[in-house]
Amino acid sequence: MTLAPPPTAPTRSRAALWALTATHAANDFYTGAVAALLPYFVLHAHYSYAAIAGITLAATALSSIAQPCFGFLSDRYGMRWMSLAGLLVAGAGVSLSGMISGSYIAVWLVIALSGIGVAAYHPAATVEAREAGGGTSKAMSLFSVGGNVGVALAPPAVFLVVGWFGLAGTGLLIIPALGLGALYAVVSWRDLFGSHHTDVTTTSTPTPTLPDDWRAFGWLTAVLATWSVAYVGTSTFISLYSIERFDSTPGQAAVALSLFPAAGAIGTLSGGWLADRLGRLRIVRAGYLAAAFSTLAIVLAPSALLVTVATAVLGVSLFIPFAAQITLSHSYLPNRIGVASGVTLGLTLSLGGLVSPLLGQLADRTNLQSVFAVIVTLLGVGYAMSFTLKERQA
Repeated sequence: MTLAPPPTAPTRSRAALWALTATHAANDFYTGAVAALLPYFVLHAHYSYAAIAGITLAATALSSIAQPCFGFLSDRYGMRWMSLAGLLVAGAGVSLSGMISGSYIAVWLVIALSGIGVAAYHPAATVEAREAGGGTSKAMSLFSVGGNVGVALAPPAVFLVVGWFGLAGTGLLIIPALGLGALYAVVSWRDLFGSHHTDVTTTSTPTPTLPDDWRAFGWLTAVLATWSVAYVGTSTFISLYSIERFDSTPGQAAVALSLFPAAGAIGTLSGGWLADRLGRLRIVRAGYLAAAFSTLAIVLAPSALLVTVATAVLGVSLFIPFAAQITLSHSYLPNRIGVASGVTLGLTLSLGGLVSPLLGQLADRTNLQSVFAVIVTLLGVGYAMSFTLKERQA
């Protein structure tokens, strides 16, 4: 089974790319909503740090297995409808979580269901975005920034619904999935359900000129593992860090959590543009180095305000390499674009989620400052390993 590098996107493809960007915002809104709900589970449902890290694990553990599987299915059978179905499942799980917060097991299960939905969305949608955008880092950064926007919008949305209606108000969070899912279904009905996508093995596309380089992809995966822990660890604990260390209110602490992905949107767009002009590897290495220093600033910050500023800088730094890492994965596995997307995007949540309970236990035994000290170290390791990566065109 092979996939060819996509052609330059025509007008209709650009419209599809923007529609996909909107659904990416809606899908990753639910990732951000899980993180934004954690302080409320601590304050109102009295969950421990280890327990709320377990919720993060629920959102990501099955996803770590499912995303490459969904990627394989995308490569083998097309199944573009998975992007829409995944979005709806992701929304349903999060919207139910606050309504059943009295039962930790029930919350864990519906958040796990939401994670499966996120896993189903990403590979199919990323393949579509690659085709619509011509395979450039700039186009991929536009699609990726939709995720940043969605995550950034989640904390204020959660603050509003929980503030007005309590945890039971999370039922209203299904609205982005229903609204943008319906819009995308109208715009891309034929792409989602047309017969020409039922089995992509029957298409007559030229074979990529390069074989899959699994060794290079393995090194990229190792680098991404450190990125994943930094991203998920920051999303999970940054609000609680401000509350624990500086006695911030949940509303004040949510500012840093919202700025993190919002700044990440700037990093994603600028990183994609710079990667096409300066080279992907330079951008990846610069991003990891800057992220390590900005996380160190969080550890040493003397006030909640400086934590917020440092978190914004971290958001920019951490997402500068994002689009370049995705297109690198595609160049390493040109014959397995769906699998490459599933592993690459899955790692942004999954491996970090698997480690988050350990970070939660560390926080329970020491403090949250120790968690961010660990993240500094891991980002330094990621920077060092990035020098094992090589450029490749496919």
